[in-house]
Amino acid sequence: MRNPRAVAVILTLLCFVGDAWGTKYGIIGFGISLYPDLCCQACHDSLSTLSLNCTTFGSDGDMSGMDMGGSEMDMGTTSDDCRASNTPWLQTMAYCIQQNCDAVGYPAEKQAACFSVQAVAGASEPTFESSLPVQPPTVELSADDMWLNVTSLVNSDLYASTYGTLAEFTREEVLHSRYALIVYFVVIGLCIIAGVLVQITSRLPGAHHKQPRSSKFVANLRRHITLPALFGNRRLEPLPGNTGYLPGRVLSIFIALYVVLNVILSAVSFRSFQPNVWFMSSGFELCEYVGNRTGVLSLANMTIAILFSGRNNLLLALTGWSQTTFLALHRWAARVATVQAVVHSIVYTLAYFEPGYDGASAYAAKAAEPFYYWGIIATIAMCLAVGFAILPLRINFYETFLALHIVLVVVTLVGCWYHLVPHFGFDYGYQVWLYIAFAFWAADRLARLARLAFYNRFGSAEAVVEAIPDTNVLQITVFPRTISSFGPGQHSFLYFVGLGRFWESHPFSVAGWTGGASAPATIPSLSSPVSSNSDEQEKQISSVATTPHGTNPRPHSNSGRPSLRFLTRVHSGATATLQQRLYSSSSPVGSPRMEISVYNEGPYAGHRATLQPLYTADTILCLVGGIGITNALGYVQEYSAIKNVERQTGGNETSESTTSGQIMKRAKRFILAWTAREMALIRHVEQNILGDVEGVEYAFWCTGSVGIKEKKGSSDNGHDAGAGDLAPVTMGRMDLRTVIRSAVERGHETAVMLCGPGAMADAATREVVDCLKDGFAVHLNVEEFAW
Repeated sequence: MRNPRAVAVILTLLCFVGDAWGTKYGIIGFGISLYPDLCCQACHDSLSTLSLNCTTFGSDGDMSGMDMGGSEMDMGTTSDDCRASNTPWLQTMAYCIQQNCDAVGYPAEKQAACFSVQAVAGASEPTFESSLPVQPPTVELSADDMWLNVTSLVNSDLYASTYGTLAEFTREEVLHSRYALIVYFVVIGLCIIAGVLVQITSRLPGAHHKQPRSSKFVANLRRHITLPALFGNRRLEPLPGNTGYLPGRVLSIFIALYVVLNVILSAVSFRSFQPNVWFMSSGFELCEYVGNRTGVLSLANMTIAILFSGRNNLLLALTGWSQTTFLALHRWAARVATVQAVVHSIVYTLAYFEPGYDGASAYAAKAAEPFYYWGIIATIAMCLAVGFAILPLRINFYETFLALHIVLVVVTLVGCWYHLVPHFGFDYGYQVWLYIAFAFWAADRLARLARLAFYNRFGSAEAVVEAIPDTNVLQITVFPRTISSFGPGQHSFLYFVGLGRFWESHPFSVAGWTGGASAPATIPSLSSPVSSNSDEQEKQISSVATTPHGTNPRPHSNSGRPSLRFLTRVHSGATATLQQRLYSSSSPVGSPRMEISVYNEGPYAGHRATLQPLYTADTILCLVGGIGITNALGYVQEYSAIKNVERQTGGNETSESTTSGQIMKRAKRFILAWTAREMALIRHVEQNILGDVEGVEYAFWCTGSVGIKEKKGSSDNGHDAGAGDLAPVTMGRMDLRTVIRSAVERGHETAVMLCGPGAMADAATREVVDCLKDGFAVHLNVEEFAW
């Protein structure tokens, strides 16, 4: 199958079909009726503790099952055959069912059916009708009776307590399931509704598409709600001390509603029924209900957290929200689930200190049971997973954080399984939430494998790694089996198998792609770039510009094969190891260069909903900081392909040779404004990647030191006079306000595509908000890297 997203959809559906087939009863209140024959069940529970004349003694009976707070006592064993042949039992049960079920309008045929289940363990004989006594019993059992020797009336007080206990417990359990589904439908439903609206809007034709996006209402919505930070100016720049990120206003509102909804649903609709046959105090009873409520909600929120953490989460494509946004929602869902798990544990601990219970000794006895201590293990693992997900650890020790995070999540899921299934079996449906969690996790992993299988040649996954001179930047050129579906604004996860870390994958923005149909035979060496005005280069640019996958000003494939280019700044971890291997394996002459085995898992992002502003923009401004140029180069390539086709067809045909159809079709201006601290990086990109692209306006800033050659060509006003036809570079920082204001124009729509450090993104956001305030039609799309 050619589309990995379709693979992800099918895999997810298969997981849910398997779940529905294997768990045919669903959850309590939705597929599972806990006590469908409540009046009949109350009769059984009121009489089942009584001994019969065929009851055997000498060994403890089987007391396994749910402990509802009462203590166990030594009892005789009454077998099913014993009950089925005991006349007092059969007649007392039959009369109790008829008397009490008639009172609540329970049909006679259902009374007969429940008698067969509750009185004779499913046997066909004796029947309900044959077991009814000829004369109604007149003697009522007392509350402390231990034997049933004659046909009797059930003790009315005991029956009322049993019926009320079962009814209230059932009501609470149904509410637990209902509130968990409310959380599910509200959170995921809002995402789906937002995504559907975006998809509909993005597919409106021409003027109908542009009109709502350029309306005053939408402009005010972006100005006051969508773009600004929650407080102050920080949104993508970490808070002081790297304590975290402050979400934007829309995301903050979403998170606040989500948290408040969970708080409310965790705290409402509790009642107590006393006297209760299970709970000796109303305090223990309420602890039981609160514990079960928070436990079920914790399971539901855990599955939401797992869904939002996935790379192949279908909501990404539907809504166009960034993975950074969903990861923020993932962290908040995990925090809410963890708090609810902690509350679940605390209230169950406090329950054993309620009146009528033995306190610490009762709790210690319960905690020694396997299901209980597995629940404690799961809660501790959840707390550690959330605690170790702090931003400093994610930034400085990402590989360690990720490995530890996965291990803790696995321990949590295993702990939840052994906390629930061995104790409750499959009768309560609690395991369904775990099935959903497993399905989300498995669907994402299987979709990753599908992408790897589709895009790579296993056994011959080649890539070329080169060091850009005088920088701490590497260029990675990967040769996948195909580049189908690649386009601007995307990223891929690379597996550096050649480094021996086959289990690690790291995200990199796609800086360019070629189809390989008419690519040059070799990769240009970084130490000797081809002159931008050479005849051979002109031929290469012309030939690549008409390939089915768009144009790339500087081809970078090998032997005519499809290729992907990535630029990455070296940090700690995998990139540092890659750089060390590169320098240790390269010749001391020329720029370091090596071949290595790399697998590509992508593409991700670049969805139509994300790129929506580009469909109607008259001007496109790419604001880039540092290595963020990798993200912008894809837009440059796509725009160049569109303009090249327009020149060839006279602007009368659809740009079918581009990867994204009508993207940037309306744009008349494309401005690339880039600031970087290394002049060598700017020159490398200009000469080896940008080349002689026509129709793109460039503006470069350098905030660091420059080489000797650059200094000799510098002009007095701070601009680089250039060597040959090199573009001028302004020394110092980019003036974001000036650059943005120079791109906007009244009556025209401007799309600002930004990829850079958080501080730069926040500053640009403020300037765009000011432009909206002044009446300009501006759209901001920020490529976020707040992993």
